[in-house]
Amino acid sequence: MSDTKSVSVLVVEDNIDVADSTARFLRVGAGFDVKVAYNGEAGVKAAHADPPDAVVCDLSMPRMNGLLVAEELSRLVPRPLLIAVTAFAGAYPEDLALLAGFDHYLQKPADPFAIEALIRNHTQA
Repeated sequence: MSDTKSVSVLVVEDNIDVADSTARFLRVGAGFDVKVAYNGEAGVKAAHADPPDAVVCDLSMPRMNGLLVAEELSRLVPRPLLIAVTAFAGAYPEDLALLAGFDHYLQKPADPFAIEALIRNHTQA
């Protein structure tokens, strides 16, 4: 990844406070170019319109949940890094998330520095 291009991140989260605070950290603290979608459908539409380098996505959203978002976005070329951030705990939901296409699975409240590190590791590889 070139140093001249900012890393683009899409946050897909139906809890507006969580979405906005995550986006603010990634924008101000990490220097990423961040967009926010407050539901799965908007997230998929935004990712198709302007493919991001990484997607931070909640699993539990009405209508189009994060598993469906990941299945759809896994088909993008180039494929973005997909990070699930969820309140669901345990091996079963994590396995479902990984099968849907997520690269990483973090439980809420997720450490924003961990999210930043995953994105940096992916974009600097």
